[in-house]
This record gives sequence, structure tokens and C-alpha cells, in this order.
Amino acid sequence: MKNYVVINEQHQLMDSQIALLNEVYGENSWERWNVPATGLTALEMEEAVNGFIFEGVYPVFASPIPLMIALMCGGHFALLHNDKREKKELPNGKVIMTVAQTGWELKTF
Repeated sequence: MKNYVVINEQHQLMDSQIALLNEVYGENSWERWNVPATGLTALEMEEAVNGFIFEGVYPVFASPIPLMIALMCGGHFALLHNDKREKKELPNGKVIMTVAQTGWELKTF
């Protein structure tokens, strides 16, 4: 079984997180699965999940939100989702992508 750490490509894992992953899964038995800074569409996410299932991937999400979702899976829940991203230029000239104010969808499960 493959172990992928699903993480925004702009984020870094802390040394303590890497040590924990190596302790639990073993060194060189996991790899990063980078989410583009521009985000993923709902279709791209669905395709990724289907690929994970087909390949026998065990994803580890480097975010607090999936834990909350997993805890809710025993009951009814909904997710706010937005495929749209907007470019913003910071005062230092760096360009970042942020979630758009429009384009939100409410998906119920």
C-alpha cells in the first residue's frame, strides 16, 4: 500500500511531522502528493480519490479540516466547496492564489 501525504504545494512539513510519518510508516514508504496552489476542482478531487482507491493509496491529509470531516462521517454533513481561485499580488510583489469570493457550492452527503 502506498502512503501519500496530501498537502498544498506551498506548505512544508515540519521536522516533527516527518519524524512521525517515518516512525509510523517507515522511511521512504511515503511521499508527498502536492495539491497545486491554485487548488483543485471538484472533478479533479473526485478523480484523485478514485485513483487513490484504484492504486490502494492510503492518504494522510496535512490539514485539520479532513479530521473534522472524518469525525463527522458517522452522520449527516455538508461541505462548502469552491473551485475558483483569484490571483493577488502582495506589497512585496509576490503573487499568491486565494479562494474566490464567488463560486461557492454546498455539497451534502
